[in-house]
Amino acid sequence: MKEFCLITGAASGIGYEFARIFADQDYNLVLVDLNATKLSEIKNDFEEKYHCRIENMIINLTDPQAAQKIYETTKSQGIKIQVLVNNAGFGVFGSFYEADQRRQLDLLQLSVTTTTQLTHLFLKDMINRNSGKILNVSSIAAFQPGPFMAVYYASKAYLLHFGMALANELKDTNITVTTLCPGVTKTNFQRSNGNLLPKFGVFSASPEKVAGYGYISLMRGKPLAIPCFYNRVIAALHRFMPLRSATQLSRLIQTTNRNEELVTSEWRERRVIH
Repeated sequence: MKEFCLITGAASGIGYEFARIFADQDYNLVLVDLNATKLSEIKNDFEEKYHCRIENMIINLTDPQAAQKIYETTKSQGIKIQVLVNNAGFGVFGSFYEADQRRQLDLLQLSVTTTTQLTHLFLKDMINRNSGKILNVSSIAAFQPGPFMAVYYASKAYLLHFGMALANELKDTNITVTTLCPGVTKTNFQRSNGNLLPKFGVFSASPEKVAGYGYISLMRGKPLAIPCFYNRVIAALHRFMPLRSATQLSRLIQTTNRNEELVTSEWRERRVIH
């Protein structure tokens, strides 16, 4: 019998690539996103191509009740989640005091609270079976503060430390926790958080490559997965320079990777689910 993998933010980008990989690896899928049209297309395509079962959940993950709703729905359908991929997230660009407070609180609700709740709910079932895998998508942003995306960077730092701690707690079980920390990825994330002309140069990766690296790392039980050598270098910078200098470098990267004339207040406050 095929095992189930649950993926949040599955309609596009890295989440979509994870869905494709797991379907190809003979998993059934529970896909969570707000984009009902895209999820419907994925369901029709994947069920025909991979002969797997796909259950779609159209849920706003910034809803404080989202995690409980997802868990109860899977339980009511008799679905046992063997792999949980917490991929969904979004960014808010702009000075902290200028950016919309509601958007920033929604970011924390999704990336921190909902992810924590989903992990807690499904981990208990995995503990009872002594079997399961969890992957949380963080970012190389987790390794230093990020001016102009202060809340986003802080949320990714939470995911990094949360995941690494859980991996250590569970090291004597058959359950693994992997934290994936990609760098700049060629998705709609940059454009939708305010960067209308994102610069995807040599130091960027495709969502296919990021998801592929994440999948292999998850299957191997690696606690930390940073795709691409240059991202591993960036993640290690805080070891070789004062935190203040690392913060200044992060600010420089943020401001040079976007066309400031096109970052209007409207776009600063927009968000995207990966």
